[in-house]
Amino acid sequence: MVKEQDIVFVTTTLKTKWLGYQSAIIKKLFPQSEHILVDGTSNWPNSWFYWIDRVKETGAKYYVHIDEDFFIESKEEMLRCIDIMENQNVDLLGVPDGYHHYRGANPVAINTFLMFGRVESLKKVNFSNIMFGYGQNGWANNFGIAFRESYMDGFEYKHRQQGGSNFAFEQEPYYAFLWTMKELGCRFSYLYPHFDEMFKSTNPRIDEFSEDIGIHMWYTRQWSSSEDIHGMTNAERYAEVEKHLLSIHGETIV
Repeated sequence: MVKEQDIVFVTTTLKTKWLGYQSAIIKKLFPQSEHILVDGTSNWPNSWFYWIDRVKETGAKYYVHIDEDFFIESKEEMLRCIDIMENQNVDLLGVPDGYHHYRGANPVAINTFLMFGRVESLKKVNFSNIMFGYGQNGWANNFGIAFRESYMDGFEYKHRQQGGSNFAFEQEPYYAFLWTMKELGCRFSYLYPHFDEMFKSTNPRIDEFSEDIGIHMWYTRQWSSSEDIHGMTNAERYAEVEKHLLSIHGETIV
């Protein structure tokens, strides 16, 4: 059984008000786990990679990369995810970056709003000198890291597909991290991206009919905007999730 001390949480933060809620929930549910915060407000996209060296320095066995607009709903389901990694020889676990309502990019990639991984794997990589540019095929880097057809070998998505995909486009700079993990032989596994009608959010589940692990809201930078998101303004969505969080946790997360 994995102990809380074996798990480290890490957030590359935009420093919005939602970090306070997210962090308080993590502290409440996982009081013995460390939560590392990395400033993501400048030097993007290189700042996304800063967390890796910070996590290497911990004594944890597993890390959870978790965005500030992801709010854990179930400690039990989080621990089930760790158990899957322990018992099924999984190295990276999360929601695919394709096949669902919000993302139609590469489904081999994991969207890192919630990504479970092994700390030991991080000790084999070094991104300190990586540089990026953006072109017609998406994000390119000076290491020449990009998707290869061979990464489809062993790709198994067991859930119902709810959206499209694009294997050719490098949608995110952090794909370089994921493809490096593939080169190291890491095994990826995928959570089900349930679309929640109440908040118009993506609520990962271990399978389609299991409990929500948490709530991912998306569009955090524009959280107070009137932009329409699946029939609600973004501000309305965030107001509703705030009410929900306070109804569960009360003043303990304020």
